[in-house]
Amino acid sequence: MKLLEGVVVAHLTPFNPDGGVDHETLKKYVEFLIAKGVNGLFVCGTTAEAQLLTLEERKRILETIMAVAEGKMTIVAHCGTMNLPDTRDLLHPARSCGADGGGIVTPFYYRYSQEELYEYYATLAREFPDFPLYLYNIPGLTGNDLAVSTVSRLRSAFPNIVGLKDSSGNFTTISGYLLALPKTFRLIAGYDRAILPALVLGGAGTVTGPGGVIPEPFVNLWKAWRKGNLQEAARFQEEVTTISVILREGGHLPTLKMGLALRGFGNGLMRPPFQSLSETETAVLREDLTRVLAKFGYKL
Repeated sequence: MKLLEGVVVAHLTPFNPDGGVDHETLKKYVEFLIAKGVNGLFVCGTTAEAQLLTLEERKRILETIMAVAEGKMTIVAHCGTMNLPDTRDLLHPARSCGADGGGIVTPFYYRYSQEELYEYYATLAREFPDFPLYLYNIPGLTGNDLAVSTVSRLRSAFPNIVGLKDSSGNFTTISGYLLALPKTFRLIAGYDRAILPALVLGGAGTVTGPGGVIPEPFVNLWKAWRKGNLQEAARFQEEVTTISVILREGGHLPTLKMGLALRGFGNGLMRPPFQSLSETETAVLREDLTRVLAKFGYKL
């Protein structure tokens, strides 16, 4: 079983001028991430505009990424939707195409009790017992927060629930999971400011949107940590945090998408109702990124 660890990028989705997915640019983008030393991809997550894509588009994106990755990265396909049938519909091809696991965000829009969330995940875990599953907690967008007790119950009951991506942006939540769950359970922090603290407490790595634009300092942080050089890792954590702030910490997708365009991938186009950055906003982003990257010895 190939589990998530290290720097896992939540990719962006390049679009053609007609609004369709630009698979050729996506291929080049994945090749770029592999060359930069990224350890894995979280496919069709939040930063991919996944909830604005059709199910068929999500399946095709996974196929494209799998064809390029060819075992060079750990690939987890995010299959979460608002309902069980659509989530099942994405999990089946994810398993059959050879992905290393499936990520499942909590169902959203409606507010659910912890027991309802438990049963949702339990149902899927029973139906896909041979496929590694990752819970995905992002309460700021879903309105549903996975309690530590719920995660503990799921992990105890289902060995195929192997980890959790937490994008709460709350280190109290992250540390709560880390302190309550066994070290074999893969906690992946989706919070750039807390990558190193999470690693110190036993986290397995990070899932990052900004790292999909500027992966270099994220990869350097992970390498320093693996070498046991805490001082060097702390220096790279400062770089990561500073660059992430410029990219609005992954919370403003048009900024991330234009940042990627400035690195030579795509055109910055968003899927409506999102709006792409204006020329003025793009000029400011270019100036800020160029300045900060030069400070740390990187190039745009």
